[in-house]
Amino acid sequence: MNFDFPAEDDPRRIEIRQWLEANPNPSFRQLAERGYTAPNWPPPWGLSAGPELVLILDEELERAGIAHPRSKNGIGLNQCGQSLLTWGTEEQRQRFLPPALACEEKWCMLFSEPSGGSDLGNLRTTARRDGDHYVINGQKIWNSHADRSQVGVIIVRTDSSAPKHKGLSVFLLEMQTPGITVRPIIDMTGEENEYNEVLLDNVRVPAVHRLGPEGAGWRIVIEQLQTERQGMTKPGAVWGSGPTARELLDGLIKTGRIKDPLIRDEAAQLYIEGEILRLLTFRHLSNKINGKPAGLEGNIGKMMASPHGQRMSDLAKRSQGVAGMIKNKDVLPLPDKNYGLFSDWDYAYWFSSAATLGVGTQEILKNTIAERVLGLPRDTDPTAGTPYNQVGKQFKAA
Repeated sequence: MNFDFPAEDDPRRIEIRQWLEANPNPSFRQLAERGYTAPNWPPPWGLSAGPELVLILDEELERAGIAHPRSKNGIGLNQCGQSLLTWGTEEQRQRFLPPALACEEKWCMLFSEPSGGSDLGNLRTTARRDGDHYVINGQKIWNSHADRSQVGVIIVRTDSSAPKHKGLSVFLLEMQTPGITVRPIIDMTGEENEYNEVLLDNVRVPAVHRLGPEGAGWRIVIEQLQTERQGMTKPGAVWGSGPTARELLDGLIKTGRIKDPLIRDEAAQLYIEGEILRLLTFRHLSNKINGKPAGLEGNIGKMMASPHGQRMSDLAKRSQGVAGMIKNKDVLPLPDKNYGLFSDWDYAYWFSSAATLGVGTQEILKNTIAERVLGLPRDTDPTAGTPYNQVGKQFKAA
């Protein structure tokens, strides 16, 4: 790492602080119009801010007790919205970005499918060109917040005669379009559902809502997933969000549970892991400040952070003894701060099983790291170069 944290008297920090003092409790639209929602984006959407200014802004929003717009519309702002800056048309940017930045339209990702398993390239949802529209048919699953989103970013198969990774395209889908049915998936957290399945029956999407050229879908979604994984390389309990190992240790000390030698040993190990993740986050920031490419660190960080968070929330609940078997938001004391979605150990624990599945399973991430970081031989895929509509037929013929 090679950078210094911006000082308290940094002029950029003072300017932001003064604006927040003059505009207490600003709306998401006010933040967007100021360029504070996505400061790293170019004008008119952001400020073309460098990593240091982004860090300053995040810290000043937290200091002022203001929830960052990313916590309201994470998919639109963290992963998919910025794809429009690279791949989108000006018409698409003007239609979709202003309400996304103002958190007036929430976004969801429609990627996974019931029959695809961990192989996104095996998706079966199709889009057929029909004049100025495409007609989409298929099914998506495990779609976060699809039941409360206005925009869906969907990847579909537009050319079944091409190999599975070549015939894919991405569309910006208005979720109120006729033919879309959203079914919430009720999970064991007992809280409001996170996931949904989405059924698409002859859904007509304007051709002007295709993101990028036909066939570029795989490249676009991989870019989005890399961005999402990088954001998860943080020491929070679930996907980088929520309480950290530092706060776990503090809670164990305050409750006296740290006196148990077995708990103390686990807590020490988790603290070390949390510090490694924190330093990886700083290294990523250092790379950005010094103009180095992001690379594939997001895969490594996400692979480490997900099981780390599972072990943290498990120890927090287990430290309660028998009481940990029931729902109880006061598992361990936490500082008075906004942790976003995973604001308590109880919810983090019940949700944590999803952490090593969503945004790439541990097995997929390990393969990616082995092949692209360590340079090991690629995993064999006999269907990789086969036209998708012929997959399976060559095995039957044999």
